Amino acid sequence: MLMDKICRAKIPGSRQSIGIMGTHHGAGVTYTAFMLAFYLGEELGRKTAFLECNNSHDMGQIQLSYDWSREDDSSFSFHQITCYKEVRPKLLSEIYRRSYENYILDFGTEIADRKEEFLNCDIKIVVGDRAQWHQQKLMDFIHMNVDVRPEETWLYLVPCAGPNTIRHLRELNYNVHPVPFERDPTMLSKSSLKLFEKLF
Repeated sequence: MLMDKICRAKIPGSRQSIGIMGTHHGAGVTYTAFMLAFYLGEELGRKTAFLECNNSHDMGQIQLSYDWSREDDSSFSFHQITCYKEVRPKLLSEIYRRSYENYILDFGTEIADRKEEFLNCDIKIVVGDRAQWHQQKLMDFIHMNVDVRPEETWLYLVPCAGPNTIRHLRELNYNVHPVPFERDPTMLSKSSLKLFEKLF
């Protein structure tokens, strides 16, 4: 599949694919991916493609919520960041031919349909929920889907999580980190910058 080419390709230089998957709807996958896109694109100045690889149609709502420097039917851009809506094989082939430094693939919660593509990404991020009754979903997701090898990079992110939640999950030997709340994910606070600097 063309998606596999993005995830598997041994690309010269420092180009990197980052797959983001959520344990359930509403966990904060697109929120986290959007923040990461602005960190890589705006803070680091890296040419970044943010791909909607799910059927949520959230990217269309994001487009309506902000002003962009360029817009067309399938994508919209701001400086170094280009967001692609409802990515399909034909569009993916075109994206793959462009020289991005980072690909952020938002898989939503579609683990059943996109698991292989997600696992082929250089960095795999699983987004969980801070609510106590959702923490078991993160643990179940890891047990069912994660086959960690030493050379692979797995990150577990929990938006707006408190210290007790993070402490509990870290006791289970998960590489878990809280994602700070941002009223506007395009305007990263010092806490968010510190987190992404540590991870990326």
